[in-house]
Amino acid sequence: MAKDSIKYRLDKNPLTADPDDCMAQVVESRVFTEDDIRKEMLKRGTEISEPTMIAYQNLREKVIADIIENGGSINTPLFNTSFSITGVFADENDSFDKARHAVKLNVNAGSLIREAATKTATQKTEGKSTDPYITRVKDTVSGDGTVIRAGTVIEITGARLKFDASDAEQGVFAVTASGEFRAATVIDNKPARVVVIFPAEVGAGEFTLEVRTKMTGKIVGKTLKVGSYSKTLTAVKA
Repeated sequence: MAKDSIKYRLDKNPLTADPDDCMAQVVESRVFTEDDIRKEMLKRGTEISEPTMIAYQNLREKVIADIIENGGSINTPLFNTSFSITGVFADENDSFDKARHAVKLNVNAGSLIREAATKTATQKTEGKSTDPYITRVKDTVSGDGTVIRAGTVIEITGARLKFDASDAEQGVFAVTASGEFRAATVIDNKPARVVVIFPAEVGAGEFTLEVRTKMTGKIVGKTLKVGSYSKTLTAVKA
């Protein structure tokens, strides 16, 4: 495979008091699908035919999914998994309740991936972003930064977050496998801090949080800009 690099730019860092501090923002990293990975494997030479390789990939994925479904953990050079349970239990006699608790799958890079990441080349690019940038999301009631209860008040911090709440295209959105949900109630709306009520209709499970705005500073433009939180969050029912 031809050697490539991670392309990044430098933006002002909203997390420090120093006005000159910058933070790196990755702007380009090629995404490889299962088909792309298979093609790379075939380029390197193998006696395995492509149909056989497809069948193997599908079988491996199904076996891994079955292991997870049955409560098992994975430990390979590529990735490791573990489970945790979120939510509050009333006392020692309480039991797991899907309405109050959720099983969270934790996935971490394995030894082979961690080593490969240390060898990745980088390339600085020019240009300043005007997109929203999210540095933190917090459930203000529980204080949790990864598990968000539907209908709770959440605080979003970062840069360039302010939006026009009267425009249905702008705002805070929870993007799930079943659709996207806009936070209708906005409590605070500033460039570095937005507070909204998380949509109660979001179902339990993983989601991506986005801030969408047409604002650049104090100017409202026509182009919709989207900032996605880099961490996957988990919604649970209150």
